[in-house]
Amino acid sequence: MVVRVVAVVLAILIGGCALLRPDPARLARVEPRLGDLLLVGVDGTTADANPELERVLCETRAGGIILFGRNITGSEQLRALTTALRERAQACAGRAPLVAVDAEGGEVMRLSPAAGFTPSLSHRELGESNDVAATELEARRIGGALRAHGIDWNLGPVVDVGYNPANPVIVGTGRSFGANPVLVTNHARAWIQGMHAAGVRVALKHFPGHGSSFGDTHAGFVDVTPTADRDIELAPYRTLIAEGAVDAVMTAHVVNRDLDAHPATLSHPTITGLLRRQLRFDGVVVTDDLRMGAIEQHYGFEDATIMALGAGADVLLIAEDRLRDGRSASVVALTAIRRALAERRLDLGRVEQALARISALRERAGAR
Repeated sequence: MVVRVVAVVLAILIGGCALLRPDPARLARVEPRLGDLLLVGVDGTTADANPELERVLCETRAGGIILFGRNITGSEQLRALTTALRERAQACAGRAPLVAVDAEGGEVMRLSPAAGFTPSLSHRELGESNDVAATELEARRIGGALRAHGIDWNLGPVVDVGYNPANPVIVGTGRSFGANPVLVTNHARAWIQGMHAAGVRVALKHFPGHGSSFGDTHAGFVDVTPTADRDIELAPYRTLIAEGAVDAVMTAHVVNRDLDAHPATLSHPTITGLLRRQLRFDGVVVTDDLRMGAIEQHYGFEDATIMALGAGADVLLIAEDRLRDGRSASVVALTAIRRALAERRLDLGRVEQALARISALRERAGAR
């Protein structure tokens, strides 16, 4: 009798262990595509003799490259860089990456006058003029320049409603269209239409709202619980998502304790609960930079990677691939994802869902 009981218990335990292991066939299908979850920034202005770019494109096979001012010195150089990185990714991964940039206009404009590009109007300037036709034309002009230089994904517009005049990172830098949610929505819609007309995909940011904050998440922890107003801040998302205008949404690193104790980027109630279920958004969710102080200083890069995916994010933005200890952030992230999948700390279905959304975005952007 005892032997029989022991045998039954062992069978249950062995069966339970088998159930805990991820399906090897599904895991094998996903494994070659895990790099698609990453949007990575590197140093350098050329693909030649650039080991960092080579590692990101060919070792981690990142699905996206984000360019910053440090990568751009002029028009011909930028075209050569995007052409070369696409060719190298095609050779290594069998597909070109999405090439992304922050091209909001005004202060946050990587194709800057310093690199020989035409000056651009900020969101604040467009909002103050309150001419939606002019906003669409400016977005179409910027989008045309992006597309002509091999960039297919613009991480904008900013739809943060700038109702806190003391906000340093959105209002203080002219990145908000204004303090009125209807005005913000109208100009964001026009800006998206201009980008789409130029063949460029967009990402609304920073969900669920950064316009009320008194701090900057680049530097550290920012709590907006006392200042956030969901009726105001969600209005642009609610309207534009319902209209089907939104390709992607970027999360903020702000904490609103009425939603969760974690920053929005790492928050399942915020991304899956509020954005997915309540606002019914089924496009790509991209994180703000996981190297920013609000995340890296409080959660650690590896843990944040898994938390963000588990919360419902699809694309992990890593603005600088070199970690402080010299390791590659994209390699570290990919290793952490593989380990979390193997240990069932990250749901395989969640990753498959993210990859499907990314594939749909790539198709709309024309990335092959």
